Amino acid sequence: MTKIVFIGGGSVQWSPKIVTDIALCETLAGAQVVLYDIDAEALDLLTRAGKRIAAQAGGSLQVTATMDRAEALRAADFVIFCVGIGGLPAMRHDLEIPECYGIYQPVGDTVGPGGLARGLRHIPLAVQVAREMEQLCPDAWMLNLTNPMTTICRGMTRATGIRTIGLCHEVNGVSRHLAALFDVPVETLSLEVAGINHLPTILRLDIGGRNGLDMLRDWLAERGRFALVDQLDLNSVFDVFIDRLAVKLTLFEQLGVLFGAGDRHVTEFIPGFLTEANERGRRYGVLMTTIEQREEMAHLRRAEVEAFVGGRPEELEPSTEQLTSVMAALTGGPAGKFIVNVPNQGQIDNLPREAVVECIAEVSSMGVRPLAVGPLPSAAYAVIAPHVGRQELIVEAALTGRREPALAALATDPQVRDPATVEPMLDELLEANVAFRAG
Repeated sequence: MTKIVFIGGGSVQWSPKIVTDIALCETLAGAQVVLYDIDAEALDLLTRAGKRIAAQAGGSLQVTATMDRAEALRAADFVIFCVGIGGLPAMRHDLEIPECYGIYQPVGDTVGPGGLARGLRHIPLAVQVAREMEQLCPDAWMLNLTNPMTTICRGMTRATGIRTIGLCHEVNGVSRHLAALFDVPVETLSLEVAGINHLPTILRLDIGGRNGLDMLRDWLAERGRFALVDQLDLNSVFDVFIDRLAVKLTLFEQLGVLFGAGDRHVTEFIPGFLTEANERGRRYGVLMTTIEQREEMAHLRRAEVEAFVGGRPEELEPSTEQLTSVMAALTGGPAGKFIVNVPNQGQIDNLPREAVVECIAEVSSMGVRPLAVGPLPSAAYAVIAPHVGRQELIVEAALTGRREPALAALATDPQVRDPATVEPMLDELLEANVAFRAG
């Protein structure tokens, strides 16, 4: 029986989705899913939801729960890492402290000051779990869903021998947007992708046998980069997540590079879009995600789970996440090609070896085989490579506890506009993080 452990199983956003996908997957329907969380109330709610999902799916999926991490990890085949240390109170500091220094972050969980602070919170716990895996389930796969994806995965692969894959849905989301632009089924798109998480480049795009990048150039010539910017629904709390493409399309015109992540992420790597002159990104259709909005979304999701547990009928449908299909492929189910975040073994020639990169890989019972793409184009390299260096500094700071690498990472980040702000901002972020240390 395949044992799947979910670290952070009390998540109302992820747990129902993942358990549903597993329950509906023929290869994994007989697995044991163990939910682990430090929040007893949330764990109880999501365990009841998981059991109802399993019963409704009609298979033999077993859903259990524990607050003992060693018990959960023992003899696991897969460990899903999906946590939010400190929750929204911690994230509030990640956003509001930098804003005091004139730095605006639509997300704040990958790069910039927010990505630094979040990385320093999460990397130590991720590495601790990976070290426990070396003792309790050394042959298991670690599947990371937590941001900052790259630095968390790099921390684990640098400090341990655990096989680690980061899985993100941004490229698939961009694929759906592109398919909608051209009114074609998303299945007709074929891509070649390489870069880093939340900043991958689409090196090749085939749409039904045609050159999709040329098609996009023609679309731009006819409609312009701002064609979708005014498609707003400010009455919906979820409107901030809608990708209006103007940032990617601007960069595509200026650099010849099409980035394969939502604009709200891309702007944090190239922050010139997030100035007061650009209305903090609003001119390009990028909206800030506030903590209050996230609180409202979390409340809505919890209410949905509570209603389902209370007996509300709900049809089970698979999500578009890759996670379950990757696990199925690794356990002998259908092999496939997936977007993964794994150490660079040469699949991207001009990025450092062992740095965690985002790429396409063939996944099967034989393991994960990244597909080589050669070097990144010069314009893409110019944007991506400096971030790889900063990510290594963040991992160094998280693993050693030294302040100097964190200071260097912040001082060289393009979101920082005034060198005089670097040290006080770092001190405030570190002090705020103290209250949210995890074990």
